[in-house]
Amino acid sequence: MRIAIIGMGLIGTSVARAARRAWPSLEISEIDRDQPLDSASGAETIVLAAPVDVNIRFLTEHGRRFAASVITDVGSSKRATIAAARAQGLTNFVGGHPMAGAASSGPAESRGDLFDDKPWFLFPRGPDARAVARVRAFVEALRARPVLLEDDGSEHDRVMAAVSHLPQIVASTLMAVVGEATAAGGLEWASDGLRDTTRLAAGSADTWSSVLATNREAIRPLLISLANRLQAMANQLDDPQAVQRLFDAANVHRRRLIEPQGEPSPSLSAPASADDSS
Repeated sequence: MRIAIIGMGLIGTSVARAARRAWPSLEISEIDRDQPLDSASGAETIVLAAPVDVNIRFLTEHGRRFAASVITDVGSSKRATIAAARAQGLTNFVGGHPMAGAASSGPAESRGDLFDDKPWFLFPRGPDARAVARVRAFVEALRARPVLLEDDGSEHDRVMAAVSHLPQIVASTLMAVVGEATAAGGLEWASDGLRDTTRLAAGSADTWSSVLATNREAIRPLLISLANRLQAMANQLDDPQAVQRLFDAANVHRRRLIEPQGEPSPSLSAPASADDSS
């Protein structure tokens, strides 16, 4: 068996390491973005692990060339990628997104156990059943948990905008503001709170720029809502009730985050609770 991985960053290199753990004799063609694609020919499975815009370009310009292979990707936004594959009639493409990563990008951060027991979203609407079955088996061999979503990527992207993409922008913006405010000295006195809050600020624009661009419709209203809340809070810092409401709402949702109740739903859609409007 042979697979090809296009894009040897954190996720692509981790896929390679996890695949070698599953199949020690597996032949893997590791292809960086600027390298020719010839070595991907004949691979049973092709994993697109480059930035989202590069993955889309591969599907649009080269997807039909690899009709004999099953193709999947690991991008954090899905609607635009799935739409590109469907526009090309690629029934051998199965969109995917592992919910795993690290604060810093790059192959040096890769791990063979990065996906162990982590959810890995797959999108079976559109591709043929054989392709779905092969990608699902591949994900399971990497010790991840496949989660099949009957979605064109829109609902996935809406949820990821809230739980992944917005936090990245906030962490990066916060670190930039704090760094500029302490440019003359003071950052060295920061507590672990700042380090914890800005852990994601080590992320790379090379990875994130195309994610944000392809999911801007879902991210933009969240950013506007956050900006409005921050502006309101800037005018209520001496209002104990406003501060109490903010911290109460945050405490409720933080408990939901760290103490999930029961098994996660196979659907990303869920009705908003009363607290969600606070």
